[in-house]
Amino acid sequence: MPHASERFQGAADRYASARPDYPERLLTALSGSIIEEPPAAGGVVVDVGSGTGTFTRQLRALLPVGVPIVGIEPASDMRSKADAMSAGVAGIAYRDGLARKLPIATRSARAVVAATAAHWFDRGEFFREAHRVLIPSGILAIVEYVRDTERSPAAAAVVKFLAQYGGPRAYVRPDYTAELSRTVGFRDFTHLIERVTSQLSSEAFTGLALSSSHARAAIDALGETEAEQTLFQMVAPLVTAAGHIPYGYIFHLFTVRSD
Repeated sequence: MPHASERFQGAADRYASARPDYPERLLTALSGSIIEEPPAAGGVVVDVGSGTGTFTRQLRALLPVGVPIVGIEPASDMRSKADAMSAGVAGIAYRDGLARKLPIATRSARAVVAATAAHWFDRGEFFREAHRVLIPSGILAIVEYVRDTERSPAAAAVVKFLAQYGGPRAYVRPDYTAELSRTVGFRDFTHLIERVTSQLSSEAFTGLALSSSHARAAIDALGETEAEQTLFQMVAPLVTAAGHIPYGYIFHLFTVRSD
């Protein structure tokens, strides 16, 4: 089974174009938590598993200019894409690194975040590393989104497609509430949920579905064109008069503070 970082090698373009932005309400809540306690300025924000930098750039736009962000990403093509897409954005740097061994000095971070990445980590090691690099009262945040299969037939169709044609799941969705609530060295657990429905073009829908780490087997088995056609046929009855496919997500923000 490939290492998590290898699953995304060669997928940076599709990932960058297909994956959704994060809801403003969650980002506003997180940025407020990051800056609400001392120090008022300084202290780096570390985005672990930053991928192509979507979350990094969105968070950057809401933080004071004096708070730098470092994205940590082991997949080289993801990191290169993030660098290219962040060109001209001040206060962002990307580094090679792993969640279990962050290239960050002890007690130098005001926040450690992981956006749709922590399910790939050894989270016991990640939580210990986060505690090492965080200042007292620093924020550890996990952000994720899942398909809203109960309310979104298009999201349910993607799950059905991946079950039929995709590779085996490489992880079980973690119970972040239980994990963070019992992790030594942290306090003040919070959990915020936001449901979002995006209106996707057929190209955006198939690109999103095939950007899943479990879709590589489907592309290998069917070929990219047939995989796209199969996906679209599954949701064709859902296409609106405007030519869009309603696609539902559930976004979660989990936070704790270091002791």
